[in-house]
Amino acid sequence: MKFTLISSALLVVGASAKLHTPSTHVDYVRRALPSDAAGYAKLDNPTKECKYYTPPEMEQMLKERLPKAGKIADILPNDDEAKKVWKEIQDMGIIPEEVKTKPDASNGKHAEVDVKSANYDADKDPDCWWSASQCTKPKHNKIPEDIAVCPEGSTYGLTFDDGPNCSHNAFYDFLKQKKLKASLFYIGTNVATWPYQAQRGLADGHDICVHTWSHPAMTTLSDSQVFAELFYTVRVIKAVLGITTTCWRPPFGDTDDRVRAIAAGLGLRTIHWREDTDDWQMASTGSSKQVRQNYDKIVDKASNESPIVLAHELHNDTMSIFIEKESKIADAYKHVAPISACMNVTNPYMENQIVYPDFEEYTGGNANYKGLPDMSNMKINPNVDFSALSLAKMDTGFAPGGENKKQTDTGSATLSSHSSDDGSKNANGSKDGGRGGKDNSHKENGAIQFSSLSLWAAVLSSITVTFVAFQV
Repeated sequence: MKFTLISSALLVVGASAKLHTPSTHVDYVRRALPSDAAGYAKLDNPTKECKYYTPPEMEQMLKERLPKAGKIADILPNDDEAKKVWKEIQDMGIIPEEVKTKPDASNGKHAEVDVKSANYDADKDPDCWWSASQCTKPKHNKIPEDIAVCPEGSTYGLTFDDGPNCSHNAFYDFLKQKKLKASLFYIGTNVATWPYQAQRGLADGHDICVHTWSHPAMTTLSDSQVFAELFYTVRVIKAVLGITTTCWRPPFGDTDDRVRAIAAGLGLRTIHWREDTDDWQMASTGSSKQVRQNYDKIVDKASNESPIVLAHELHNDTMSIFIEKESKIADAYKHVAPISACMNVTNPYMENQIVYPDFEEYTGGNANYKGLPDMSNMKINPNVDFSALSLAKMDTGFAPGGENKKQTDTGSATLSSHSSDDGSKNANGSKDGGRGGKDNSHKENGAIQFSSLSLWAAVLSSITVTFVAFQV
């Protein structure tokens, strides 16, 4: 089995994995663009959505507290906090020494792993190496089992990788109109590059999870690199969104018990998938026929399974094809839900003032979301701190035992500037129920507006985008 990195799935002129350097021109552009997430959420022109900007707080973080954008992360030389947290995880004794680094098959890019060249015994699978066996139940102690399916019947686990995409407004608007929530796996570099777009993901009530800093094949990295890829993504998400997330998904699915243990030490539960749309392939093949067939096959299995489904907030095509297939999915599956709902995780973050609905509430039309931030009030805090708390010591978030714990106390990591004014709202910011039950609500407003989506196709060829975009 071989996994290959797509270095830039946004096929646009000047696409790059580098952050721009602040300049007088950038200062001018900044004045001409919105200055907060609320302003960006109102844009309906992808060209404007994807104009470069760097808030001063993010400039500070990029100089002092984050790795280079799009590059494999390691612990920064002067980062005493990262060194302290890494030492704490090492002292937990949960990282299995016998699980070794897997060979990189991409000439040092850590973008590909070839199981055959690893001479690994996939039958015995001592490392629970997903790339070799799709193993999700660790073979070593103190590591929780991965999440790959929803336990409730006929439930479609809605997830999207590789965000935030700078031009995702039309897509997020669609999810909002359908009263759908998703689990969003954000790449750290993309959060640093498009912080206001990232803030919308939380404000809309989606699950926010980690998808590493630069999207490498994680089992090919050293221990400290694995830690850094996760730690710096946790840090930038906390700085930008004000939350400490407790879930992550490995790029390409590539994980083993060594990688899982380091993630668990950081308080991150591993989430995989049972069904894959393979929508990322449209960037390289230029064809959506196979992806449509993949969606149809998943739809046909609705009576037999409740899969977590892998799709991508990668580019116009991947987002548009889900919009196209959503009605069939909703017709086939009784419920379409984020992982927080299907797992009854009501406090998905360490900041316990944010409360999500459980499965019954989400699917029963009573999906109130408490403590979500108002986009117009969200601030970037470049000085956030982080203390390691392993999954074994957690009773909240996606940790085992964190299900259905409706806590209302304020977590120690709370950033008060991100608190909501009214403290309670659903995905639409109103008091009506959330989407998820089989109530034919996907047919409401049947003449859904696709003007923004159509605009994407017309302008994407002329957009210069800084976006780390990968296949899984």
